[in-house]
Amino acid sequence: MKKILLVDDERNVHYSFQRALGEAFRIISAFSGEEALQRLATDTPHLVLLDVKLPGLGGLETLQRIKAVDRELPVILLTAYGTTETAITSMKLGAYDYLLKPVDIVTLKALITKALHLRDLVGHVDVASDPEPAQEPSLLGRSSAMQDLYKMIGRVAPTDMTVLLSGESGTGKELVARAIHKHSLRAEGPWVPLNCAAIPEPLLESELFGHEKGAFTGASGSKPGCFGEATGGTLFLDEVGELPLPVQAKLLRALQEKEIRRLGGREPVPIDVRIIAATNKNLEAAIAGGEFREDLYYRLNVIHLHLPPLRAHREDIPLLAQYFLTRYCRELDRPLGGFAQETLDRLLAHSWPGNVRELENTIKQALLTCRGYLITPLDLRLEGRLPDAGTSDPPRDPLEEGLEQLLLTHTGEAYRRVEDRLIRKALQLTKHNQVQAAHLLGITRNILRHRMKQAGLL
Repeated sequence: MKKILLVDDERNVHYSFQRALGEAFRIISAFSGEEALQRLATDTPHLVLLDVKLPGLGGLETLQRIKAVDRELPVILLTAYGTTETAITSMKLGAYDYLLKPVDIVTLKALITKALHLRDLVGHVDVASDPEPAQEPSLLGRSSAMQDLYKMIGRVAPTDMTVLLSGESGTGKELVARAIHKHSLRAEGPWVPLNCAAIPEPLLESELFGHEKGAFTGASGSKPGCFGEATGGTLFLDEVGELPLPVQAKLLRALQEKEIRRLGGREPVPIDVRIIAATNKNLEAAIAGGEFREDLYYRLNVIHLHLPPLRAHREDIPLLAQYFLTRYCRELDRPLGGFAQETLDRLLAHSWPGNVRELENTIKQALLTCRGYLITPLDLRLEGRLPDAGTSDPPRDPLEEGLEQLLLTHTGEAYRRVEDRLIRKALQLTKHNQVQAAHLLGITRNILRHRMKQAGLL
């Protein structure tokens, strides 16, 4: 029977996993990283299930020490916090995979089977019988799409291969490129970004490859260019699909020969950079249209990462929205607020053509216009939110119409009915948080409780 070493400080986790896996595997329990290493010294498990958050020796450090003992032993991390940092670091340290808590047992069993099969394939001989670090916003998410992206970043970063990032505008391609650089062997070297679409064509070659003194009118001194500045580090070519064909040819030569020739220079200059390119264009279609070189495409597309649009992982929208709200409340020195449920519903229903960047701008604008504690749907400026321009007669205020109708149909009771409705709505929007509801209504909590009693709500 195959043996699994389960490392978790919670006894209920051991109980649950014993029930779920005990018939197929022998479960060896350890409640700390230190105990796990002791178990490894006396036993030979076929696989390790390792919690990231452990008292004493942390999960990632335990992973590192396990790999020092047995590099081929598959380790699956378990974490309640699917952060970018944890995912990337765990992959770098050699984790087979990681799963978010609460763990889906069917998924876990499939992953264990796959890991053990792979271990058998690589010929391992069994000698015995039987973060929250602060995150970049576009890389924040617990969805499977984002978790898969984190894993790929962790696997790609330690290599020195060229990477091509694709995805719609606003999906965070530069943030992914920065994460790859940060976790690469070149992390201590320079990070040099260049937006290929932002540089006029006559200046692009000089900006990219550099020039010598006197190479053209106004060249009063030599310039190393982005390739020179990125020596020992990473050169990020954003919007690479916008490069003119002549510059594409020179970039191809640089990638092939590992050297460049500066404008006005006679001798080739060797280069030592890692290239990460990004595009929101369909480069294969651009190749078919004669706008992009096919040979350059294959040079750039050694490793391809596609960033999903926000509409493909809507479950991350509330998390991202709260991140941006917290961030800008701090920047603007505003008290930390929240979102009404109707607001979250609107955010989840929106198509987000501008992706995470559009969401960020929407939350920032809503915070600037919001006058209360909670951001309501009226504070959002989403597509289709504003009335069409050019109408001759502005529509009548629906609040005014409603009050007029209430006064005419409930004479003598209108004030009480309005007050009751306001209190109920404030409680609904704040999920019955009396402090927040009182803030919305502009009254104290004691007054709110008194009026709730009058309305029969307490």
